[in-house]
Amino acid sequence: MKNKLNRGFRTVCRKMICGIAVVAVALGTAACSDEGDNKEIEVPKAEKAASVTNGDLKSDSTVIGVGDTAVSYDEYRVYSWFLKNQYEGVLSAEVWDYKLGDATIGQVAIEDILRLIIQIKVMNKAAAEQGVGLGIDEKEDIDHKADQYLATIPPEVQQANGITRDIMYRIFEENEVARKVYDVTTSAAIERKEVQAAKVLMLHLAADDTNREQVRNQANALSAELGKYTGNFTSFVKDKTGKAPKEVIVGSLDSRTGLAGTALSMQRYTTSGVVEEKDGFYIMYCLKTSTERLNNTYWEQYISEEQNRIFQTAYENWAEKYEVKVSKSLLAK
Repeated sequence: MKNKLNRGFRTVCRKMICGIAVVAVALGTAACSDEGDNKEIEVPKAEKAASVTNGDLKSDSTVIGVGDTAVSYDEYRVYSWFLKNQYEGVLSAEVWDYKLGDATIGQVAIEDILRLIIQIKVMNKAAAEQGVGLGIDEKEDIDHKADQYLATIPPEVQQANGITRDIMYRIFEENEVARKVYDVTTSAAIERKEVQAAKVLMLHLAADDTNREQVRNQANALSAELGKYTGNFTSFVKDKTGKAPKEVIVGSLDSRTGLAGTALSMQRYTTSGVVEEKDGFYIMYCLKTSTERLNNTYWEQYISEEQNRIFQTAYENWAEKYEVKVSKSLLAK
């Protein structure tokens, strides 16, 4: 239950408000404003962040600064409401007190909402630099959608959550601009390659230089035990790790060449031996060997991963240009 909630929550946080999915990029921890003087660790050559408010927060208090772009408390509250509305329509309000490790879902929510807002603001700054924006017709269409959505929210809910037409327009417009800059960034054609793929169930035992031999012995022992096991691969992995094996498509463009080579050489419904890669050890069970349909699915998966990689590289370059500040009062909630 906990893992499903966590995955579902993260998925919601990776959705744009207008229903457009964006790439979830790994953002560095946002700097927190010190009480009073807003002292920060300076980022060389970065655009200084707008000062944020500590103490009691009001509707127009600045709670996030992304470069000179200021995010008001009400704008943050609207993003927060979008997320709560997604969950509380299915689950009870008590979901926010549910524990995910050392933190509650509510605490994780604040961090993920902050990352989402920062990402959108950075992408809009990048869009402005590249001349990417909304045309007159596009803006009118997006604002109309915002009006339609706003009309579905009861007035008392709007008032309780800081929802205004201006903020709703801004959120919808900035999400659309973010989508456009993502498309522009990832639009370079990737030359089609001939690929082969296999669908497998995968057990991965992570390892590095500090524990490689220990994990190698563990993997070899599991492989030997699996050879004598009378049940299926999934049951074995669940019994030994407490988790089901991952179902993945592995193919000829995978950087883990040993893993890919082994997967592609397997017969259907057979189990591999232990495969060593830089990130650890693998044992696989083959569900499906190479077919035209599976190969096409793998190619689409590869394109998506390449686009995500291209975007993340671009995003990291954009983000370095802007100092970020977040109100301590917001993080304390």
